[in-house]
Amino acid sequence: MNRREVLRYTAWITGSAISASLASAILSGCTEQKSDKKTATNADSTANSSILHFFTPEQFSLVTPLADVILPRTDSPSATDVNVHFRLDAMLGQVFDANYQTTFKTQWLALEKYLHQQQFLQLSTDAQVESLQSLELSQNDDTASAQKALIEFKQHVIAYYLTAEDVAKTFLNYLPIPVTYKPCISLDDVNNKAWAL
Repeated sequence: MNRREVLRYTAWITGSAISASLASAILSGCTEQKSDKKTATNADSTANSSILHFFTPEQFSLVTPLADVILPRTDSPSATDVNVHFRLDAMLGQVFDANYQTTFKTQWLALEKYLHQQQFLQLSTDAQVESLQSLELSQNDDTASAQKALIEFKQHVIAYYLTAEDVAKTFLNYLPIPVTYKPCISLDDVNNKAWAL
């Protein structure tokens, strides 16, 4: 699987076009700084402000469960199991331009307000999923900014999950040094798995 396929899959899964900023970051192959991964642990539900680059610790306490509702742990790891939440924060804070950061921050605040009104963190997992689905399908102009933030957030989470090293090595076909290109092969030849980036 190449980066363009990740973009296509992310758009298909989220049901909308990928933002230009996210597409640019994926196509350029940006990754989080190594220091973030060393200082961050999967068990962190709240983060030390010295680790965070974009979200406040209070906001990050919502980012973490939200990412896991979008990609929960099943037979594969959850979003936070592979540090997608820290990678998302690092990308937003250190890679994207100021215009995108400002737009995302404004939309994020609308999403945050919406989720607090829904008492999202107190809901059961099934109710959380229903709340997010309701927002995503909403035609209400009052929730348009929150809806945009949710769709954008989902795209980030899915894209960073699909490019996580643990996921690539364990759940996708992983070949760090490509050899010959074979344009037509059977899915059986690759164990019915997509290629990692």
